This record gives sequence, structure tokens and C-alpha cells, in this order.
Amino acid sequence: MKTKLCLTIFAAVAAMQLAPVSFAQANDDQAGWQRHGRRAHLLANLSADERSKLRAANQKAMADPAVQAAKERARQARKDFRSLKRAALLRADPSLQPILDKIPERGGKRNT
Repeated sequence: MKTKLCLTIFAAVAAMQLAPVSFAQANDDQAGWQRHGRRAHLLANLSADERSKLRAANQKAMADPAVQAAKERARQARKDFRSLKRAALLRADPSLQPILDKIPERGGKRNT
């Protein structure tokens, strides 16, 4: 009986310790940046005003036709790289074909 009581108390204490973490929410200003987890730490030392100014400038920069063209060239270069790498993998070891077929292509499409 004593063991059961100790385990119950331990479980209750553990649940209380984890509850604030599980219900925590980001404020609206940080929510958009948290989707980009790889870069979120780079913006952590910026104030909310600095982040909003950066976001506005980024939106204006992305509307620039030269920037959009460069982004498209970069996207195409990544696509070409993946295609060339896949072909090189298959030349190096043709038995990888069934394995590579199981890996979905970027954008939800499958390799053919």
C-alpha cells in the first residue's frame, strides 16, 4: 500500500512539473518565426519591434522581381542537385534503387 501511495504522489508531482511546459503558447509576434526553427535562435536576441521591422523589410525584399528570380534559380539548382545526386548514387550502387524508391521526393511527389 505504501508503494502504491508513493508512486501515485510521484506521478502527480511529475505531471505538475510538466503541465506548464505542455500548455505554454508563443505570443503572436513569435509564432511566425518559430515555424522556421533552424533560424529562430538567430532572432532570439531581437526585440519585438526589431523582429517586426525585419519581417516587413523581408516581405518588401521578397516582392522584388530580381529577388524572386534568384529564389527560383536557387530552387531549380537544389532540384538539379538532388536529381544529379540520385543518379550518382545509383551509378555507385544500383542496388539502392528500391531504397531510393521508398524515399518521397520533395513536395510530396515520388521519384520515378
